Amino acid sequence: MAIIQGIILYTRPYKERDLLVRMLTEKAGLRTFFARGAKKNNSSLAAATQPYTKFTFDGQLPKNNQGLGFINSVQGSTSYRHITEDIGISAYVALIVKLIDASFEEGIPLPDWYQELTVALEKLNDGLDPQTIANIFEIKLLTPLGVEPNWRADPLDGQITGVFDYSEKYNGIIGQNHFNLDDNRLHLDQKTIYYLRQFSQINLAKVHAIKISPGTKRSLQRVIDYIYEKQVGLVPREKHFIQQMATWQVAAQKLAQQRKQQ
Repeated sequence: MAIIQGIILYTRPYKERDLLVRMLTEKAGLRTFFARGAKKNNSSLAAATQPYTKFTFDGQLPKNNQGLGFINSVQGSTSYRHITEDIGISAYVALIVKLIDASFEEGIPLPDWYQELTVALEKLNDGLDPQTIANIFEIKLLTPLGVEPNWRADPLDGQITGVFDYSEKYNGIIGQNHFNLDDNRLHLDQKTIYYLRQFSQINLAKVHAIKISPGTKRSLQRVIDYIYEKQVGLVPREKHFIQQMATWQVAAQKLAQQRKQQ
């Protein structure tokens, strides 16, 4: 047996009273654990095995990196109340953990990503903008997903400053002098390009405030969605829920305005 720490990504029911708990562990990467009796109301595991909880337990890793690990007893847990009580924030966290789960193979140690996810949960719980935090993960996870856009310099002349646009043809930014080489470039404004480049290398732990205009956020999401759909070939269902949620918010705002005018 061992003391194992991890962040719960999601759970799945198993039989009548048990759960399968998917986790990003601190030292052993992505793992799935069997939690006997975790669905019982009086079980000590019931509260501790909620999604997005930081969880420490006495248990066992899968033998030979195959099959399930086991959760025996709770040693400690940290929940993020602001996240779990806000459906909007929870939706973005669900997207983040889905992408992490899709980006890496089972059992590969991921200490940097464990730390990055820990920081993200803390920032989101403190009220930082969930779309921007999710966008940072979306950009950084392109590398393990097999698509690594060049955000640093124009590949044709090495230019690192100036006016740029995104080119799928050249898998990254190209300078203004080469815009004529790609008729299908995305015609992005320079604020969007700036944030895309920043997100690819930003240290999330040093981000204490986020101030990005709604228009720039829409533009950022448009290009990120384009890359995931066209280059990665991945559109998680969590993304569809977030898009539906945005539609509901617009409809609610319109209804509120109509009521004020009556």
